[in-house]
Amino acid sequence: MMKTIIAGSLLGLSFLHVNLPAHTTMPVVAMPADTVAGTYIAAAIRAQMEKVAAWQWRYIAEKGWTHALTDWTNGAMYAGMLSLARVTANPFFIDRLVQVGKENGWNTGPDRFFADEYCVGQLYAQLYSLYKDPVMTEKFRQLADSIVAAPHTESLEWKNGVHHREWAWCDALFMGPPALAYLSTVTGDLRYLETADKLWWKTTGFLYNRQDSLYYRDGSFIGKKENNGANVYWSRGNGWVLGGLVRMLENMPAGYANKARFQELYKQMAYRIATLQTVDGTWHASLLDPLSYPAKETSGTGFYVYALTWGVNNGLLPEKDFMPVIQKGWQALNDCVQPDGKLGFVQAIGAAPGKATAADTEVYGVGAFLLAGGELIKYELRKTVAGLQITNNTGINREEDLVEIPYQQFVAKYFKQTQQSFKITDLLSGREVPYQLLYEGNKTVQKVLLQVSLPAGASLYAAVQEGTPAPIKVKAYGRYVPERKDDYAWENDRMAYRMYGKALEQVPTEMAYGIDVWAKRTSDPVIDTWYKLDNYHHDNGQGLDYYSVGLTLGAGDTAPYGKDTIYYPKNYRHWKTLDNGPLRTSFVLSYDTWQAGNIPVTVTKTISLDAGSQLNKMQLQYLFSGNQLPVVTGIVKRKEPGNILLDEQHGVMGYWEPAHGEDGTLGVGCVFAREVLGMSVDGVHLLSSGIVTDKQTYEYYFGAAWNKGGRITNAAAWFSYLETFAQKIRQPLQVTLQ
Repeated sequence: MMKTIIAGSLLGLSFLHVNLPAHTTMPVVAMPADTVAGTYIAAAIRAQMEKVAAWQWRYIAEKGWTHALTDWTNGAMYAGMLSLARVTANPFFIDRLVQVGKENGWNTGPDRFFADEYCVGQLYAQLYSLYKDPVMTEKFRQLADSIVAAPHTESLEWKNGVHHREWAWCDALFMGPPALAYLSTVTGDLRYLETADKLWWKTTGFLYNRQDSLYYRDGSFIGKKENNGANVYWSRGNGWVLGGLVRMLENMPAGYANKARFQELYKQMAYRIATLQTVDGTWHASLLDPLSYPAKETSGTGFYVYALTWGVNNGLLPEKDFMPVIQKGWQALNDCVQPDGKLGFVQAIGAAPGKATAADTEVYGVGAFLLAGGELIKYELRKTVAGLQITNNTGINREEDLVEIPYQQFVAKYFKQTQQSFKITDLLSGREVPYQLLYEGNKTVQKVLLQVSLPAGASLYAAVQEGTPAPIKVKAYGRYVPERKDDYAWENDRMAYRMYGKALEQVPTEMAYGIDVWAKRTSDPVIDTWYKLDNYHHDNGQGLDYYSVGLTLGAGDTAPYGKDTIYYPKNYRHWKTLDNGPLRTSFVLSYDTWQAGNIPVTVTKTISLDAGSQLNKMQLQYLFSGNQLPVVTGIVKRKEPGNILLDEQHGVMGYWEPAHGEDGTLGVGCVFAREVLGMSVDGVHLLSSGIVTDKQTYEYYFGAAWNKGGRITNAAAWFSYLETFAQKIRQPLQVTLQ
């Protein structure tokens, strides 16, 4: 395997210059009555979550971090921010969490065995599940190994600094066990979950009062009484426990031996907590003596709404009994959100019930609020009629990606909605999802093609409804050009391309073989205009054609290869347009038989270009006698030095050309959905070797970018785009028809 980068390096992402709105307003969402049900519409919940989260990040940007980035306080906030990241369309939130990990060096806090110090491990493990970067969990895993190996034989009495070594206080059950459980899930190492399980019950055996179905904060509270004579049970402390229970259960695989025991404890606590909600909808700081602490308290309340809604969503709690409690709690939480997004009535850091005012806020309160909102959105979306879910299970922010759904499956699922014209609506924004019906050269529809943007880890939830879809601007277009020597030209909102037909062979001075590139700086179609004006080698403000193909493979064409020779065919003889916008254009070119050495060969090339993409999809089908035929895919190389990327392992071949005077610089690249054993550079081309099989499809992607187009302006950015594209085709967006 080979990966070579010549005269260039890949750029990392920067998250430092993301502008957040000063205020977030609730969207006005117009949908059919049967699309969503319940009091708390998912769109309004997401808007409120974004409003609260945006306030918190603005506060941090303006005032700085109140606590260490590895601190438990922030660990709870990160948990909530990840919940928001799964439903928001704004990539800022997930990008900012990755930046936190980088600023921490992906490490936990300095007091290694103190559970508060490795709460942040939950963030690292969950991010790893998306980004698959071992650096995200390496240091935490080393710590987890030492926790697994420790004896954990001390008594949990509140003395001798026991909390630095054992989970001797109830808060620890949110900080420590879920961190190990999430690590167990992403690594597949059950030792971490089994250790969390064992130590959970050690703490529970010491602090859980089965008669009250509640936890003492720590051993020092056992026997203490409130003013009314009741035991002292701290609201947020039990919120930590119930939230921790949920997060443990989320990470227990089916059939896990002790799962039922955790579920039983969860239900005991849930039923008890539901009875302790106060008239104002919150749970006051002291669960059994709310009159001594009459103020609302939102951190404990947030964790209870989160955990109880999770139980309803996962079938452990009956909806009819618990949703009134949950809805009352969520309304109370929203009543504590100030116009600018600040969440008030969060009890300050402590170890016992205390006061809270409208001015009091803390990051863990925000985390609890966001966790609650995330579960409520799941609850609301379960009611969706004729909906679909598109999920981004990668660490890539997918901008204007296209996903395909087989039309017969789509119709079978949404038969009623698709009898007439239909539209697809994003349930959390109210906006239509653009789509195109693909015929692929047939008389009947073959696929539904949707265009979506999804941050890393996020999902889009949409409803399929009867109605006329909004018109879509044409972003992909192509046609046969008989007026210019049989060209076939095509374009999208990024670049334009062409391939040459038979008529060009009659003009030897202009003859060319491979793929041509037209540089664009506009998202509007240009092909028809440029051909009409016939001066497209000059930049009139929209771009120009200055790419030189000649008798080469140009910008990523493929041909048979043998004995250091590329066996070029003549130019294409027949064409057929399969689909033509607005989101995808596709066509087929067919070639007459030619000789690849001693082997007669013919080929058809099916090419498609999607809106928003720098790369085309190429599907080749060769016909020849025999089983296999060597081929090469090539990018023409210039005489002056350029930047070259040859990444055999990920199947990426990239070229950043030398500047072409005032015309600028083109990047050209090819991406294969597989490892490529054999990339090289000769005097004419960058080459990727391959083997084609008779009548079988040979597939890859090719395309270009122009530095004056404004999106990709240097070699590092171009190579990063190609590497990311390779990851995207290996990890496509996941579509679920619900």
